[in-house]
Amino acid sequence: IVYVCIGAFTVIACCTCLNHRKDYKDDPETFRQELNVFMTGIVNIIIVHMVLVLNSAIVTMPKKGDEPYRSLAIVMRVLSVIVFVNTVLNLWVQLEEAKYL
Repeated sequence: IVYVCIGAFTVIACCTCLNHRKDYKDDPETFRQELNVFMTGIVNIIIVHMVLVLNSAIVTMPKKGDEPYRSLAIVMRVLSVIVFVNTVLNLWVQLEEAKYL
């Protein structure tokens, strides 16, 4: 469920970035910042969906004998929590800037 929340929150943050598309001529610096957030969000969406597909295919944790894969699975779960916190903070900032909060 963490991956689904990351994907949904990132899509919402990307949609709020589209509000600044008219800043291209008026405020180029804001446009570049929002474009950076948008492109980063698109990359995160793709990565999260790939991880979600991978987790759907491999349902169980690899055993202790499969050590590099087990460590990768554990690190992937820890990183998903960190990415989730980052996504929530990013969405919060985007919604505050757009004056939705």
